Amino acid sequence: MLIDKIKGLNLKKPIEIVVTKYYTAECEDLNLHGQGLTRAKAIQDFKFAVTDIYEDFEISNDDDYTDGGKEYEDKFLEYFN
Repeated sequence: MLIDKIKGLNLKKPIEIVVTKYYTAECEDLNLHGQGLTRAKAIQDFKFAVTDIYEDFEISNDDDYTDGGKEYEDKFLEYFN
């Protein structure tokens, strides 16, 4: 499944997720997941996690990160305008 819209964010490219039979929405590329009692709730939780991380990166200072943290930020932000 591809997520191409997240309210309040401009995606440059879709985020590919897999929703498991246990209602976990996972994105291997970003090492993120969301969970819920239904498929829709799992996707909603995943989108909330993406929004939360995006907002954290927007207000953070690059000097706060280790090399691995900066690499993750760069990879994560590739999905956004």
